[in-house]
Amino acid sequence: MTDKAPVTVEQGDRFLLVKRGLYYRPGNRGYTGIKDRAGRYPESDASPEDGITAIHEDEAPEYSQACFADLKEKHMIGKIAALEEEIKRLREALRPFAEEADQVDSCEAHPNGCPAHYSAGWCADLTIGDFRRARTALEGRGS
Repeated sequence: MTDKAPVTVEQGDRFLLVKRGLYYRPGNRGYTGIKDRAGRYPESDASPEDGITAIHEDEAPEYSQACFADLKEKHMIGKIAALEEEIKRLREALRPFAEEADQVDSCEAHPNGCPAHYSAGWCADLTIGDFRRARTALEGRGS
């Protein structure tokens, strides 16, 4: 295994190194049982004779075999909380569009194929900020 820091994912190194059931952290700085916190390395850094194997990041489980249960639970709770916040943010960003759909649905003169600009009140009810917030929400960049 090399002593240098791992090559970045942009350069194609997408393997996690595993030893004793734990993943190597970035820069060979210890171990973790959590995939999100593992470093990415070239497959050639594996050293089976030293007990170090490589697994492609797409095939690696979220939590390694030897991940401590309490750390796994804490990480899962954090991920759930982050996802709940993301859902809340997306709902808020998309709310004006749902309200406009409700307005359009109140009139049979606007079938699904009708361009939105024909909808009564489209310009009055939505702002450029609504569009930008929706775009930001869908791109996952936060608010």
